[in-house]
Amino acid sequence: MIGPQRTRTLAATLALVSLSGLSLAARAQDTPPPAGNPAPSVTPAPGPGDVAPAAPPPGQPTGPTPGQPGYPPPGQSYPPGYGPPGGYAPGYPPPGGYAPGYPPPGYPPGYAPPRYAPPAPMEPIHSGVYLHLHLGGGFTSISGSDGNGGTLKISGGGPSFAVAVGGAVAPNLAIFGNLFFTSASQPNLTDGGVNLGQAGGDALVGGFGAGVVYYFMPVNIYLSGAIAAVDFQADDSNGKTTYQSDTGVGFEGMIGKEFWVSEHWGLGAALEFVGASMKDKDNSSITWSAGAFNVLFSATCF
Repeated sequence: MIGPQRTRTLAATLALVSLSGLSLAARAQDTPPPAGNPAPSVTPAPGPGDVAPAAPPPGQPTGPTPGQPGYPPPGQSYPPGYGPPGGYAPGYPPPGGYAPGYPPPGYPPGYAPPRYAPPAPMEPIHSGVYLHLHLGGGFTSISGSDGNGGTLKISGGGPSFAVAVGGAVAPNLAIFGNLFFTSASQPNLTDGGVNLGQAGGDALVGGFGAGVVYYFMPVNIYLSGAIAAVDFQADDSNGKTTYQSDTGVGFEGMIGKEFWVSEHWGLGAALEFVGASMKDKDNSSITWSAGAFNVLFSATCF
């Protein structure tokens, strides 16, 4: 058992040792390091508020930037693996070009782009205003009977002319009004079966009416027919009227073929038939019958 005297002696000794250690530590801090041994450099860790520099994206080369040590001046080469700013890696062309050996986008070898046939031209049709002119000639015959067996016949060749104006009511179909005549020049006369020979002057059958025409496309063949008011007149070589009828009823029909010469005009040929029945102007007991066949040259705007 330790007595009180020894306890106090031990406490004083421990206090002395502690004071000696503190004095040596203070002296070591004040003493400079020996010459020739530099002090180690310690980089402090970033504080909580400091932000570490961002790492470059994966695959992007790192290197010096303009203004930093290691960046070559203008006109000098660049470090291996580094090109001028804004350049493109080897094998990658600038925008708008293609790498060597790579053609522009297209079709694989052996395949061609699809070819589209141009649209077939539209079949021409007739529409709008209808204007028809024809001129030709043929044979015209007019016969008169008095009901007692007596018959007078006037016949011969002569010109034919007509004009028609109208408009389309459907594609290739038109209605029109027309004026026409057919004649026998210096006709032959026959009375009761007796040939009286050739007479001077002309015999003319003419009329005006309304009709319809239809074109068969694409062959451009047309058929037309008109109902008309028709009369007949024969004159001698002195221009004196020898025979004349009242207005009767007649028909004019044509079949023709035309060829396009412009967008709307066609030229061609046609056959015409005219038939009519009329009473004599001075003697109602006499009925005149007329018939004509003509070959025509035609011109039509339709």
